[in-house]
Amino acid sequence: MTIQTLPPEAGTGLKSANAANGSQKAVTLRETISRDNGLSNLRIAVVSDAISGRNGVGTFYQDLLAHIEPMVDKIALISPSKQPDRTLEKFAIPMPGDKTQRLAWPIGNAIKARLDQLMPNLIIVPSMGPFTLYAVSYARKRQIPLVVVNHTDFDHLLSLYWPKPIGAPLRIALGSHNRWLCRQAVSVGVMHEGAKDAAERIGARQVRVMETPLSQEFLSKPIQPLREHAHRAVFVGRLAKEKGITKLLKTVRELPDSRFTIVGDGPLREEVERAANECNNLTFRGWLPRSGVLDELDAADVLLLPSAYETFGTVALEALARERYVIVSSGCGIADWPSLADGIFIASGQNGLTKVLRDMQSLPAADRTEIARNSWRAVRHFNSQAIDGWLNFLRDAARVPVQY
Repeated sequence: MTIQTLPPEAGTGLKSANAANGSQKAVTLRETISRDNGLSNLRIAVVSDAISGRNGVGTFYQDLLAHIEPMVDKIALISPSKQPDRTLEKFAIPMPGDKTQRLAWPIGNAIKARLDQLMPNLIIVPSMGPFTLYAVSYARKRQIPLVVVNHTDFDHLLSLYWPKPIGAPLRIALGSHNRWLCRQAVSVGVMHEGAKDAAERIGARQVRVMETPLSQEFLSKPIQPLREHAHRAVFVGRLAKEKGITKLLKTVRELPDSRFTIVGDGPLREEVERAANECNNLTFRGWLPRSGVLDELDAADVLLLPSAYETFGTVALEALARERYVIVSSGCGIADWPSLADGIFIASGQNGLTKVLRDMQSLPAADRTEIARNSWRAVRHFNSQAIDGWLNFLRDAARVPVQY
């Protein structure tokens, strides 16, 4: 069985060792089961417009592929890479409003050659764009089952960035495209219950709410002990309006005795850089690879995610896996998962980010630590469920008769 990425790209120590051993046993069990339920015959192509490893969607599928690779025949990710691959991309343009992201046009023959080599019997598309459209066309011509996964609420983003006279036509156009795309699919995956209802209203079939898998690195590396005082906070994400950067910088200025680190890049980078120059308690690290994000989470006590909207919020899951405290806005989908909600502090309404952070810091250290440790256990169970859920979803999708 092979995995392809196209293009290439003391007590706590014992706890991590046990977690790694448990994960290995789970993988071995899944490998045994996969031989008997059809998974070992699956050849899966994930074709995405998201830059591999660059943002939430780009890292999501890297993590997912690593987990399910032992259970399937072949799996490949075909997407733009962080550095443009001229053997795959014809050209690219900056994303509107964010020059750190790009929309790439694929070379049709190059994608076709990679898909032909893989000979997929299931294709997954997790985005909307030129790569996605080529994958849908390829699936239709060859009667290959197609799975669509919705990670982004475009309606919400448009309402944040565009005035109504401009946003309304774009919303209609994107809505029509998403409706068409979902109706091509034998199954549709979504990140929360609200998105499931929305997908079913536009005619999507076999809609399932899917859990988010974690990178094994976040699960296996030894946990760094928590400090008695939770005065080091970190934000990791795109520096954009919908991520609540204005609220975050307000909290930085209101809590001068706490230390803040911001990791990421995006259209509000200059605003964050100005704040870092003005505020002695703020450090700006720019964009970091996953290993750097892990180090920053371990160096902090609490993760802050004040986004206006997140379909899930993977970095919050990663912080919980590192036994860190997590404060998110009520708009983050991770707070809607009952198995994780008890370990998350919610900033909403009168209980804004600054107040919730102060209240969390004032809790007895023993109480905070118990919350973090319970979250550590919950995340491992959640991750195991996520992998099993995805395996069942993909197996079932591959069995559905194609009706294009």
